[in-house]
Amino acid sequence: MNQTVKRIVDLLFEDTVENEETRALHEELMNNCQEHYEDLIQRGLTEDEATGEVVDSLKGMKDVIDQYPKKNGWTQYEAGGNADGNRTSDGSGESKAEPPAGINRTFTGVACLLAETTDQEICVSPSGDGAIHVFCKDPEGATLEQDGNRLVIKGAKKRDKFAAPFAMENGEEVTLSGLLNMVGKAIRNVAVSFANGAPIQIAVPDEGMETIELNSRSGDINCSCAFARNMTVRSTSGDVSLHPETEKTAMKLLVSTVSGEAEVDGSAMTAEASSMSGDVTVDGVFETLQIKSTSGDAKFTGSVAELTASSVSGDAEITIENTTLKRIDAHSTSGDVEISLPAGLTGIHAECSTVSGEVLSRVSEAGIDAPVQIRAKSVSGDVKVG
Repeated sequence: MNQTVKRIVDLLFEDTVENEETRALHEELMNNCQEHYEDLIQRGLTEDEATGEVVDSLKGMKDVIDQYPKKNGWTQYEAGGNADGNRTSDGSGESKAEPPAGINRTFTGVACLLAETTDQEICVSPSGDGAIHVFCKDPEGATLEQDGNRLVIKGAKKRDKFAAPFAMENGEEVTLSGLLNMVGKAIRNVAVSFANGAPIQIAVPDEGMETIELNSRSGDINCSCAFARNMTVRSTSGDVSLHPETEKTAMKLLVSTVSGEAEVDGSAMTAEASSMSGDVTVDGVFETLQIKSTSGDAKFTGSVAELTASSVSGDAEITIENTTLKRIDAHSTSGDVEISLPAGLTGIHAECSTVSGEVLSRVSEAGIDAPVQIRAKSVSGDVKVG
C-alpha cells in the first residue's frame, strides 16, 4: 500500500463521523485509489506523476464526503442559521440546523480578523451570509472580542490549565500523603493539557474583509475562505493550507511555518511563503512571489511576473504557465533546480550554473538585455531549464 495515497484518502475522511456507510465508502475509495496508483506505475509514470493523477481523480469527492456528519458537529454556517449537527424542523416542513454546543457566536460589520491559538487547529471557511461565525465545541476554548470593525479571537492558554492543580485544597494538611495527592492531580492535568485543544472554526464572508491574520503555535491552519486584501497566516510547528473556494486576489499574502509544511493555492499581487523544515508548495496567479525552505522543497506552478525560489537542502521545482514572465531567480545548495517554461515564451536570457551537478538548458538565448531574465543555480544539484 502506498502511504502517500493512504494519507490523501484518510485526510478526506479525517473530520467525518465513522459509521457503517462512511466506513464502507472510505474502504472502497482507498482500494480504488491504490489500484489506480499501481496501474499508473505499471504504465510507466513516476511516483509523483501517479500521485498527482490520483489526486486529480478525487476532485469532487470532497463535496460528496461533506454531506456526511462531522465529528465536531460543524460543517459550515449558512445564511440565517448554523450548520450540521442534529437537524430539526421549524414547523414549515423545512429542515434547519440545530446550533451545536460550545462557543457559537455571530458577528457583523467586521473587516479585520485576528485569531491566535497555542495548540488548537484553526479552520476558516466561507460563511455565505455576510457575517462572521465562530464555533468551538469547548465552551472555554476561546475568547472573542469585537472592537468596531475588528474581531479578535484568542485560543485557550495551556498555562491556565496548570495553575489550579498545584494548590493545596482548603483544610488539607501539608503531609506526605497530601503532597503526593496534589502532585498526582497535577500530573493528570498536565498530561491532559498536552492534547490539542478543540479546533476553532471560523466562517467569514467572501466580500469586505480588509485583513485576516491567523497565528498558531502548534496547531494546523486550514483556510478555504476567499483571501482578504491583506492575508497573513503563521504557524510554528503546524501545517498551513490555503485552498480558497472563491478566487479573490489579495494585495499582500504572507504564509510561514517553522517546522510544518505550507500549501497555497490562490492569487495575490505580492506573496511570500516559507518554511524552515517543511515543503513549500504554491499554485496560482501572482505578480511577485517569494518561496523558500531550508530543508524542504520549494515548488511553484502557475502564472507569475517575478519569482524567487530557494532551498538549502531541498529541490526548487518551477512550472510557469504564462508568457508575461519577467524574472526568475531560483537556487538550491544541495538540491536540484528545475524550471519548466511555456512554449510561447520568448526573449529569454538564462544564467545556469552548478558546481558538481549537471546543467541542461533548452532556452534559445536572446542576450543579456532580454526582457525575460532567468537565473538558476545549485552547488551540488542538477540544473534544468526549458
